[in-house]
Amino acid sequence: MNMTTNERQQWLRERKGGLGGTDIASIVCASASSEMKNGSFGKSPFALWSNKMRLEIEEQSDNPVMKRGRIMEKYVSELYAESNPNVEVKECGLVWHPERPHIFGTPDRIVTDSRNQTWGLEIKTRRSSRGWGEGGTGLVPLDVEVQCRVYMEVSDLDRWDVAVLIGLDDYREYRIDRDRELGTQILDTALAWWGKHVDGNVPPPPDGSDLAKAALALMHPRPKAESLRPATGNEIGMHERLLEVRRLHKELSSEKSTIENRLRAAIGDGAGIDKIATWKKNKDSQRFDQKKFQKDHPELYESYLSVRVGARVLRIIGDKS
Repeated sequence: MNMTTNERQQWLRERKGGLGGTDIASIVCASASSEMKNGSFGKSPFALWSNKMRLEIEEQSDNPVMKRGRIMEKYVSELYAESNPNVEVKECGLVWHPERPHIFGTPDRIVTDSRNQTWGLEIKTRRSSRGWGEGGTGLVPLDVEVQCRVYMEVSDLDRWDVAVLIGLDDYREYRIDRDRELGTQILDTALAWWGKHVDGNVPPPPDGSDLAKAALALMHPRPKAESLRPATGNEIGMHERLLEVRRLHKELSSEKSTIENRLRAAIGDGAGIDKIATWKKNKDSQRFDQKKFQKDHPELYESYLSVRVGARVLRIIGDKS
């Protein structure tokens, strides 16, 4: 959909009041095996919880991939209409489930044919075909399938097509038929997650993302006690595992640097080695010389200084790496 900046901000705010198709796909994919979610994308459950709890974290609301998807959406929609003559393809906004609270969908398009049959259309762009089966089948990545099944339940439609452009020229279409029992199970799973984590204010286990780190800093900005408490058995286990991971990380980082330097030596004055590596000079760049500016204009430099509140720092006890 083509939206102004204000409309998009309003749309993003409304999404925080419930779980959409991509949100529910993230919840389902989090418990799936790596093989099952091949080619899938999704936000971590902790990041999703942070968003729904309206923690004011500077989250990237747009990026080149998302921007590309929005721009290419119209083009892929036109490809679908071209390969499916005698159908009307309309844009669709945010739709709430009529009976299930906190469940909504944001279908890309609604399609109607000459016999007045209606179904939905999800539009995707991908760089890789990983997770996508042959066109004309229902073999799509797990996150896409879950998203479409949520939309079928929200819109009460029995069919959802997927149009995907992989790379620049690999256009494919897929069809997913409604399974009411599976759709109900997916929505039940989503609402159970909402009840426990959002209504119950119980955060999912944190992951390793920067967003999770920022959310934890907001939730616990400063310690309320100065003394250290005894560790639980689980915490002792995490500490031992972390020390081992840090040791392995240091060894692997050293090995990585050694191999990289040996490749640099092998390349020497050349541009690189075919199918192995290149070693080329980056473009020149300009940088602000802060020390020189401070020396030449001390008063002006002082006038631009501001206080930065200290952040909590995690320091691991017993780490000798």
